[in-house]
Amino acid sequence: MNDQRWFNLAAALIAVAVTVGALAVVALAPAPATPTPSAAPNPSIPTTYRTLTITLDPASGQYNYNVRSLSVPLHERVVFTITNYDPATARLPTPSDAQVTGTYGGPMTLQSPAGASQVAQLPAGDVSHTFSMSDAYYALNVPIPPAANAVTPSQVTFAVVFDTPGVYTWGCVVLCFDAGMGTADSMYGSMTVG
Repeated sequence: MNDQRWFNLAAALIAVAVTVGALAVVALAPAPATPTPSAAPNPSIPTTYRTLTITLDPASGQYNYNVRSLSVPLHERVVFTITNYDPATARLPTPSDAQVTGTYGGPMTLQSPAGASQVAQLPAGDVSHTFSMSDAYYALNVPIPPAANAVTPSQVTFAVVFDTPGVYTWGCVVLCFDAGMGTADSMYGSMTVG
């Protein structure tokens, strides 16, 4: 066998070995954690409550979340209530940001003058802000409708069960910056789970 044939055979064997090795690495690598889907409520799970408010900062003229740092327990139902005093709507990065995802026991509850209703999605043009988390463990998105006016807020309530400890980022995904409503730190915060 001449040198060229040996070279071609060796190159082919190396290519096969690299491909098989790469496939083995992919097959043996741990699968990424998938976000926990919405589950049916379990009445035996303890419940913790967290309240957030989106209000106008008179000094800056911008709407902000009133807290930047949250702490929540593991393996408990955490019921969030968000009150929004911002009467404006904002553009969404994608239409799917108008959908409620990642909540526990169903969609969000929307309070209105007519009463409370379960809502799984808002019209894309009727979202003022969101409360969102997106990482390897949590895929949470709750759209928040605008206030009726500057003194009549909108309010949403939803529950989440956190099963993975750590420090995570939460925030608003709407395009607030185009309307001059906020800066990165005014609509985002951290959540310590554990």
